[in-house]
Amino acid sequence: MTEGGGPERRIKIRKTLDSIIFFLCLAVLISLESCRPSPPNTISPAEVNNLEAQASFFIRTPERQGRLRLGFLFSLPDKARLELSNPFGGLESLIWLNGSEATLYLAREKVFWRGDSLVITAEVFGQELKAEELIRIFAARWSELERENGWSLSRDQKGQIIIGEKSNFKFGIKEYFSFSAFPRTVYFEYQDYSVRVRLQKLRFNRSGKENLFNPKLPSGSREKSWEEISALWKR
Repeated sequence: MTEGGGPERRIKIRKTLDSIIFFLCLAVLISLESCRPSPPNTISPAEVNNLEAQASFFIRTPERQGRLRLGFLFSLPDKARLELSNPFGGLESLIWLNGSEATLYLAREKVFWRGDSLVITAEVFGQELKAEELIRIFAARWSELERENGWSLSRDQKGQIIIGEKSNFKFGIKEYFSFSAFPRTVYFEYQDYSVRVRLQKLRFNRSGKENLFNPKLPSGSREKSWEEISALWKR
C-alpha cells in the first residue's frame, strides 16, 4: 500500500472536498440572494420603508445652473440624506432633512448651517417642498401625495402619473423603471427654476442605514448663517 491510502483514496477525498466546497458556495449564493433588496419591478410602493439611489442631477435657477451627481437615501415618511458631488466625484455638499429640520454641510469650506428644511427646498426648487412630499414622489406614494399634501395628479392612458401640480409648482415624470410603479426620470419646474433627476439605480429596504440620517460633521466645521452659507452654496 502506498503512503496516504493510495491513488483511489486520494481521488475519493478530493471529490468529497470538491462537493463540500460546491455546496458551501451554493449556500453563500442563496444567502446573498435572499438578502438582496427587491428590484423595482418586484416590490409595491406600500412595501417600501426606505429607498436608496444614485442619480444625475441638473439644476437651473436665476443665479446658477449646473450638473451634479446625486446620491440619496430616503426613509419614509420624512427623513432624507442627500449627497451632491461634482462630475468628477468630488463631494460638494451634504444635506440632511428630518421632517422640518435640516442640516447643510459644504465640504470644501467645512462650514454648515442648521434650520428649517423648507428654506433649503425653496432654494433648490424655487418653491417650498416638504421632505415627505419629495420622498413620496420617488416612492410612488401617490394617494398620500394627493390626500395629505394637496397635489393634483394627471395620469396617462396606462394609469401612470405623468404630472403633479400644486399652485404654480409642477413635477413631471418622463420615465419609469421598466415594468415598475417607480419613476426613473423626474423634473420639477417653478417659474425660472428647473430641476431634473435621473436615477441610475434604485434599491429598497436597506438595513443598517438609520445612523446615516444623523448629521455627522468633521471636527473643525464652522457654523454659518443662512445668508453666509447660501452665498457660498451658489458659487
